[in-house]
Amino acid sequence: MKIAISGSTGFIGKQLSEFLLHSGNELIVITRNDFAGGSNQLAKVIKSADVIINLAGASVLRRWNEKNKKLILSSRIDTTRLLVKAVQINQSENRLRVFINTSAIGIYEINKSHDEFSTVLGTDFLAFVCKAWEEATADLRELDLRLCTIRIGIVLGTTGGSLRKMLPLFKAGLGGKIASGKHPFSFIHISDFCNAIWHLIINGESTGIYNLVCPEPTTNKLFTEVLANYLHRPAIFTVPEFALKLIYGEAAGMLTTGAKVISARLPNEGFQFKFSDINSAIADLVKYE
Repeated sequence: MKIAISGSTGFIGKQLSEFLLHSGNELIVITRNDFAGGSNQLAKVIKSADVIINLAGASVLRRWNEKNKKLILSSRIDTTRLLVKAVQINQSENRLRVFINTSAIGIYEINKSHDEFSTVLGTDFLAFVCKAWEEATADLRELDLRLCTIRIGIVLGTTGGSLRKMLPLFKAGLGGKIASGKHPFSFIHISDFCNAIWHLIINGESTGIYNLVCPEPTTNKLFTEVLANYLHRPAIFTVPEFALKLIYGEAAGMLTTGAKVISARLPNEGFQFKFSDINSAIADLVKYE
């Protein structure tokens, strides 16, 4: 199978690319230069693709000033629109089967519980970005292909992402919870993430919105305790909320608040998580640390 992927240089993109290659697929890497060439250039790049996975997007964990907000939005909405236009240009070929577009669980209202059927969405900047990101694929609904929108939680892996940044501190006994630690921590093991994407590709009935998070979310406090326990280190420190606000401003809310999100649709379709709770996920990830 030929799979075109954007955002393949990031933590998630690298891991997913390796997984797909090891599964016997051929990858078509969509680069920044391809996007810069416009929709006609992109159409040529993706012409032979059976599947498109769009992971492109600048990091949201930065100060949300006017400049960075524009970057966060354009790196998602503009690139997605270009890909959609390229698919439309190629639609007479009718080769593309599946388009998987990224979103995030930041679309949901914080401090509430959600599955894919929840309509209680947030009103902050991150929720606004996610709504616009998802709407950018609206024109694909008229085409003969399956559109899957993946709302991603915190992806845990040791080769990148938040866990890799935390490990040196926790190993040194300097780890700790963020603020009260009571806020939800909705996550997915990188292995389950890759397997879930493969499920969406090969299952001909999969379409629509999917939360890519494990069935049993935890809290930041419990995540901290479990990680420290498996590393056999104390975790007595607390990162104060005011310090995060000094560094990240409005964006600090991403670290101090959250929504309790679960995946209902994947299990309903027969997908089985290998790491359904924080204990099994951390035990696997730090076994060689």
